[in-house]
Amino acid sequence: MPFVLFIAYILLESLAFWAVAQWIGVLWALLALALTMLFGMSIASWEVRRMMSSRIRTSGDGAYVMEDPTPGKTAGNVGLTMVGGLLLSLPGFVSTITGALLIFAPTRSVIRSVLAASMFKKIENMGVRVYEASPMAQHRDSYGSFGAGTAGPGAGTAGQSHEVIDEDELRDWTEHVKPEDFGDGSK
Repeated sequence: MPFVLFIAYILLESLAFWAVAQWIGVLWALLALALTMLFGMSIASWEVRRMMSSRIRTSGDGAYVMEDPTPGKTAGNVGLTMVGGLLLSLPGFVSTITGALLIFAPTRSVIRSVLAASMFKKIENMGVRVYEASPMAQHRDSYGSFGAGTAGPGAGTAGQSHEVIDEDELRDWTEHVKPEDFGDGSK
């Protein structure tokens, strides 16, 4: 699969270069590629310095201290900016545009939010899969049944049902419940 993605990336970058070369000329397209490759990481490092300059101060003993109310957000911004710089450094117009989107603050914020939501969902799904694979998920408790003719929770082990009360059964029972169903407790 990674090889197929690599081939798709090469084809996409080749088509993008061909289109840009048709639009502005081959020499200008090569010059644009060279400039973005040379300055890609520099642009990213300038953006990281700009982001961090307002969050870092020097303490009394000369040490640098980061004062940030949202360190996770800052770490995400720095990470996405560095990935953007790496993409700007790669030869190709598609990677350059993607890298620029990661460096530009408004689009980086949107991408960070989408990635955070996706990561949260993946972690949540992983937790469900781990639980379902564990022996704990195989254990089921029985709380009896409200149905007629089944043994209740107080019945002996010979007549005890291992049926779990489902939502529909509980809803039907609560719609028709009467005070007499609970008795006076004198049994």
